[in-house]
Formats: sequence, C-alpha cells, structure tokens
Amino acid sequence: MDSSKEKCKQYGQHFTSRGMKNHTKACDRTQLNNAKSKAFTKSLKTRQQIESGRESTNWGTGKLKPKNVELCIELLPQRPRRHQGPQARNSTKALISILDSIFAYLEDMSESPELRYPPDREGLADRPKLDNIRRQFHPHSGLAPEELTLEAYLLQESSRSRRPPTQEKPWSPFRTRLDFEVSEFAQENMLNQNATNKLISLIRRCAANPDDFTITNHADMNKQWDLASKKCTEFQTYDVCVKYKNTDQPFKMHARPLWDWSLDLIRDPHLAPFFTWDAERRYRFNGTSFVRFYTEPWTADAYWETQSELPKHVDAKPCPYIIYADKAKLSSFGTQKAYPIVARLANIAVGIRNSNEWGGGQIVGSLPVVSDDTAESGKQGYANFKTAVWHAAFYKLLESIVMHSKTGIWTHCGDGKDWWLFLMVLILAADYEEAAVMALIRGLRGLYPCPICFVKSDEQSDVTIVPEFRSARHSQEAVQKARTLNAEGRENLLKGLNVEDVFWNVAHSDPHKAISFDRLHSHHSGLWGDHLFGQLKLHVDNLSGRQSAKLDQQFDKLPRWRNLNHFQAVTNISFNDGSKHEDISKMILFAVHNILTNRLGLMLLACVRSYVVLDMHLGFELHTTETIADGRRELQNFGELMKKYWEACKGTEFEDKNWDFPKMHLHVHAFDDIERKGITKNFGTKIDEAMHGLARATYLRQTNFKNVEPQILRSLHRRMVGKYIRDQMDDLDKLDEEADEQQDHENDEPSDLEVLGNVAVGAKKKPVSFLSLQNEMNKDVAFLNFRIRFSNFLSDFLQAYGHPLPGGKRVSFIPEQEITPYQYLKVCFRSLDNWADETDYLRCSPSFHNRERYDAAIMKTTAGNIFVRLIYVFTCTIEEKVYPFALVQALDVGIGQRSAKDKALGFYRRERQKAKFISVHSIIRGALLAPDFDKPGDYLVADDVDSDMFLRLKAMYSNRAGR
Repeated sequence: MDSSKEKCKQYGQHFTSRGMKNHTKACDRTQLNNAKSKAFTKSLKTRQQIESGRESTNWGTGKLKPKNVELCIELLPQRPRRHQGPQARNSTKALISILDSIFAYLEDMSESPELRYPPDREGLADRPKLDNIRRQFHPHSGLAPEELTLEAYLLQESSRSRRPPTQEKPWSPFRTRLDFEVSEFAQENMLNQNATNKLISLIRRCAANPDDFTITNHADMNKQWDLASKKCTEFQTYDVCVKYKNTDQPFKMHARPLWDWSLDLIRDPHLAPFFTWDAERRYRFNGTSFVRFYTEPWTADAYWETQSELPKHVDAKPCPYIIYADKAKLSSFGTQKAYPIVARLANIAVGIRNSNEWGGGQIVGSLPVVSDDTAESGKQGYANFKTAVWHAAFYKLLESIVMHSKTGIWTHCGDGKDWWLFLMVLILAADYEEAAVMALIRGLRGLYPCPICFVKSDEQSDVTIVPEFRSARHSQEAVQKARTLNAEGRENLLKGLNVEDVFWNVAHSDPHKAISFDRLHSHHSGLWGDHLFGQLKLHVDNLSGRQSAKLDQQFDKLPRWRNLNHFQAVTNISFNDGSKHEDISKMILFAVHNILTNRLGLMLLACVRSYVVLDMHLGFELHTTETIADGRRELQNFGELMKKYWEACKGTEFEDKNWDFPKMHLHVHAFDDIERKGITKNFGTKIDEAMHGLARATYLRQTNFKNVEPQILRSLHRRMVGKYIRDQMDDLDKLDEEADEQQDHENDEPSDLEVLGNVAVGAKKKPVSFLSLQNEMNKDVAFLNFRIRFSNFLSDFLQAYGHPLPGGKRVSFIPEQEITPYQYLKVCFRSLDNWADETDYLRCSPSFHNRERYDAAIMKTTAGNIFVRLIYVFTCTIEEKVYPFALVQALDVGIGQRSAKDKALGFYRRERQKAKFISVHSIIRGALLAPDFDKPGDYLVADDVDSDMFLRLKAMYSNRAGR
C-alpha cells in the first residue's frame, strides 16, 4: 500500500492526499443522502400499500397519521412531577420506540407535498401514477417510449458513471506519476493556501520516494509537456487577409481545428456515458395529464427539429456545438486584449459540459484583435472592416466542420458504436454587441437593432409587439439581391455589410436562431445593473435628507445567506460583476421600500419586483409548459408596469430616461429560447466569462509580455492536457471527488458533522445540564422553565401522534441530566425546481465569524408549513439513542389584510411569536426573513433567494396571484 495514502474511517478505502479532503465531504454527503433515501423508501412503501388498497394504519407502536394538531405545540409551564424519568427500563424502551417511529414519519413529512402521492386515489391500475415520467424519443432514433417513476428517473439522471480506466499509466509521457503531479502544479501556478499545502505534500513525497521524481530542471519539464501536448488537438496558426481601402490587411488566427477537437471528446470512452445522441421529449404526470418539461438541449425543440432534417437513418445523429466569443482585457489599463472563442459539445450532460474540467468548455480559438485607429474611429467603413475580419478569421475555426455538417461523417465513438454525425451550431452565447457581429446587423445604430427579429428601435420597450423573425435564408437573399444592384443600391440594402455570415457555411446553423438570450448581460449587468438600479438610485438621491446613507445602513443590516453576497453599501459602489448585481436586485426591495414611499417611487419598485419575478422564472433549472406560460405572463406584466411608470415620469425630473434599448427588448425572446434550447443555463455566458480570468492570470504570470498570444494559448493547452491526464488518473484511483472550490465562510462545514436521519448537526459544544443552562440563560425569556417545558413538549408531542405515554406517565427529566448544544444544522431537501436533492446550511450561533447568526427555516406541521427562527439546537440522549431538537421562535402568523404596497412588492409578512420546541426532523429547509425596519417584530419572507424557495412560497400562498 502506498504510504502516502490515507484510509477513510467510514469505508476503509485508501485515498491520496489530494483526494482525502474531498472524499471526507463526499462521505458526509453520502451518509446524509443514504439516510434521506431510506426514509423516502419507507414512505414510498407505505404509499404503495395505500394505493393498492391494503390497509396499513399501524406502524411502530402508534398510528400512521397524527391527529390534526400542530407539531410544535405551545406549552405553558406546568408544575414538575416528582418522579424522575425516564427511569423505568420498560418505559425508556417504549419512549425510544415511539420517538424512532415519529422521527421516521417526520423525515417523510419533510418531503415536499408537491412530490408526494395522495393518500386516497382510485382506479390506479388503468392510469399512470402521479409524478411518473414519460420519455418520447425522436422517431428516427428507433427507440421505443419509456415510462418510469420519478424516483427511477432521478436515479437514472444522477447515476451515470464513468467507464473503467483504459490506461495503466495515464500520466505518460511523463516518466512517473510524481513527475506529472509536480508539473501539473507548476502549470497551475496559483499559490493560494491550498496550493501551498499541495507543494508541501509533493515535496514530502519526493523525500520519501526519491526515485519517483526524475525531472531535473525547467527545460526537462518543458520537454515532457511538449510530448504530452500531443495527447490533445493543438492550436494551429492561420493567415487571414481582408481588404480595407483596396489594401490587403494581414492577420493571424490561432485555432484548434474544431472537428479534431471534437473527436478528442467524442472518442473518449471515459466521457461516453455522458453523451446523448437522440432528441427526446419528456413529460411528468400531474394526476390528470402528462406535462412536458425542458432541461438539457436534447429535450427541447431545436434539437428535435434538426434530427428531423437529417436522413431517416437510425444511426444519423446531430452533433451540436455551443460557441461563445468575446473580447477580454488582459492588462489593467486594457491596452493588451485577447479575443477567445470557447466551444462546448451541447449533447454532453450539463454537469460536465458547464464545468472547466475535461469534457467541459475549452478555448478553441483566438480571434485577431483589430487595433483602434484614431484616424478611422467612428467611421462606418472601419466598423464594417472589423466585422469582415471577424467572419474571415472565424471561418478558420469552422472550416473543418463545414463539409461534415452537410454530408455527415461516420465516427467510431467512445461508446464503441459508429454514428453518422451531422455537425451543427446549435447555440451562440454572446452579449449584445458580439451577437450583432455574429448576426451581421448594425447594432445600436440600426433601425432594427435586434439580432433575432425586426423590432423597430423605437418600439423595443413594448413587449406586446410580435415582429417578424430574422432568418439566414432572408439574409442570404438580401446579399444575393444586393450583388445585382449598383453601388448606391447595394449600400442602401446592406448598409455597408457586403460580406457573408460565416455561419451560413454550416448546415442546420441559422445564426439568428442560434443567438440566445443571455441573463448575465441582458438582465443582471444590463437591464438591472445599467438601468433599473441606476434609476432607483436617482429616485433615492432626489429625496431630502440622507436617504442614500439610510439605504446603505439598512442593506448592511439585512441577514446573511449562503450563496448570496452581502453588501455594507450599495449606493456608491461601481463594478461590472453580474453575479453581484443579481444579488443586489434580490434584496434591494427589503432595504428601500420604506424610503421610496411616494407614488412614482412605488411604481418603480413595483417594476423592480416584477423584474425580479421574471428573472426568477428565467433562472429555473427545469421548465414545464406551465412555468413557461407563467413566465410569459410575468413578462407582459413587467412590460405593462414599465409602460405606466414611463408615462408617469413625463413632466418630472425623470422624463429624460429612454427605455427603448436592446436589453429592454431581448428578454422577449427568452422563453422561445427555453422551448428551443432548454433552460437558460444551457446558453448563458456566465461560465464562459469566467475563462477571461484564466487568460488574464496566464498573461500576467506566464508570459514575457511580448507576442503574448502564442504563449497564452500554449499555457492554456497544457492546462487542458493536464486536466485530461488528471481525469484519467482520478479514474484509475477510483476517486469520485469534486473539484476544489474556493469557499467563503457561508459554505464552511464544521469538522464534527453528525448525521441524524435527514439532517446533520455540527459545531458541537460541551454537554450542559438542564440546571446549568437555566442558570446561564436566566435573563433570556425564551429559556424560562426550559427543562419543564421540554418535558411537557415531549409528552404532548407523543400524544399528538396518537402514542400512549410510556408507562402512562408524562415524560420528565432531572435537572442534572445533560443535553448537547450545536451551532450548525445541515438540512437535505428535494427542490421543487429541478427535483434534485439540495442542502441548506443553517447557523445558530451567538458569534459566527464575529457576528450573531440565528437563521430561519420552514418546518412542517400537520396544519401546514410555518416559519421559525432557530434559538437553540441540541440533542437529547436516551439510552445511548440521540435525538435532535430545537428551541425556535415561531413566525407562523400572518398580519391581517395585506396592504396594496405589500401586494405590489410581493411581500408576505410574518409576526414574531413565543418560543417553542420542535423536532429538527420537521424542518424542510432554511429561509431568509428580512426585518421590516419601520415595524419591529414584522418579518418579510425573501422568496427570491433561490428557485425552490420561490416555488415553495408560491405554492404556500397561492392567493398572492403568483407574485
């Protein structure tokens, strides 16, 4: 056994030092998911018994269903009983049996009701079961439709596994594995804390096994990298020449031949299980009919339509690309730029496709950057020249797939099968400026500025208009017609763009259909960051007093939440980070609603709320025909609200703002894109923009700042080769680990995590007796008579579920008995958005990174779901059996009739109640509750923290009319 490997205490397997940290996390996650699966399996058996007509009303020592009372019963302090229990062994055993039964039921209850079978249905033998999934494959595939349960479908989607490694020494041509690992580290060259630890680990291994490290110097390492680089398709340099003012202008284009790059992935047997070659339509049975849903590109319409256009042959398959391009600043002052092209294969599973690992997006080309000539700046002819260079250079990348897109090419793939592949560009991911170049339109200066349709420039804010769509056929006909005209007629028709779109050369690849809505630039950095947010700040600045300072103060006081950036101030910050803009838009209403209280301000806030709801719909990770219809309705609502606001601004200091701009219009096409290409995650630019940072870091750390493009591309290619080798080495080690990610404090997990059913507790504190806790917390009214109230809670808790009291006596604890407090709670739940398992990390600490932190949650009761805030999480041990409980502040009462303002801004208030005990197994998930700064004790539910919360709140309070 390799002495450098560590042994997992849970499973006994040995792992390298690289994998042990991630495997430990995977272990904890596996235990939590296994516990969740066991609870779900037990509940599924119960439901199946009910559906098949078999009566099974008794389980454990009590009844299947509790009485219709709340689980967290408010208990008044009662006189303690003299007997000190649980003491009698029989009573203790009975109590343990009863608690085990109840907690098993609560774990089942924590599942969302929308995902559960109803208890009483008839005629099931002739009907599909609720939530069953139907998969209808394209007729050309030769595959028969299939129907499976939701659980089987989710298991199928999550259980694709890699094939066994095919190379005994995947690090070759590096002489030893250690040689590669040191070289890999040198190539990554990012010396953060983890990298420093990595270096120390490698050095220690070199000392222990000197024969494993044979590299002598940097030149020797470079030689081995050059040999290894041939494992993957390398960059080639092409000459590009375009005329400007009758003079040939030469450029260099660097690109990997796109088809050769594709073969690296298509022929890789390790990636084969993650490829899907046939279009399909997926449906879920809602109890009445099968409702179609959309996720991956092959579940949407464009993939289906393309396969219908191919020869009617069972082996003819689309091979679709997702292509992104945009300029990137390399130097701080923007004097040095790059123009990367990123490609992905659209028929690889999203978990791999959207990663930066092997099989994910890779830089496949670098377009020439045409310098800005001050003498030519602003001239239409020079702008057209830049566009011509773009298309001429891009052709060098696409050239290798042009013929194959039309005739197809028989390819032996990694799954061992031969497919007749027809290559196509399914998705073009780009911001507006880049999309205008791709589509060969004039952009902002054009009369019809949209790259997808012919909307007029002065009608872009009207979402009710349905203009004619652009098409490649229409554009080609215009160019052909122009060539028959004189110079003046040609200029009037083409506006100077007398070139052919490079994508016309690729079959089944209409650029106007491939260009897609981009949430990052169109919504987060665009409509919100550049327009709505700026307008909101203008309204605040226009108020008397220090209202901007008040907004910043209130924003800083909003509660923190995992995966949500927290800001101390928002009115005076300037950045170009779409993710931060998105987070500000989600929380801004809670900080500003008591500041902008005049009529015009409230109208703007209503527009902001509608924008947030619309953006939530666009961010869903699974869409159905119903959610798409809801999203279209919200789009119309947003357009109507914006129209009313714009009209109300006339005659005021805000009337100069013009809302007719492309990013106000582009989301009109968003839901069409979802129907054609799947969820927005498939065609956004966020993951591609992240690659700019890698190119920038390479420029700063691994070039000599002269002729930098070849140096950057060589480094990026080596990184890709390194990932390919690492991928095979991990398979060889049978590791199933996630890539290391920089984590902020919100994602930190305590090292003492303990899995208890469907939850896990951590950040363990020293055990404390009831007496000591009472003395320590004697000034906190929530802890008044803690021991007695907890004893009474357990007694009433058992009876609420129809269980007799053990020995006929109420539960009681002695003052000296100890409980164990925890400050961390991990809750696993099934998302209503993508139906997958998700996790919330909840804190219950007086000092979490020097801040008081008591998170809120949604919990299940027999009367419905309620909100609570954690006060004290603890476990109680009875005969070595550990049971988790919590003292919470209930926020389960709505506050009277909702005001018009609350309805317009989508607020739902909760009122603070007295402290209660609950079982943590009844917690469904975490929740973010923002305080109403003008009404102490009132809390506003943040339904926009994620898609699951948005859908869950919509289901809980359907009378909000979807808002």
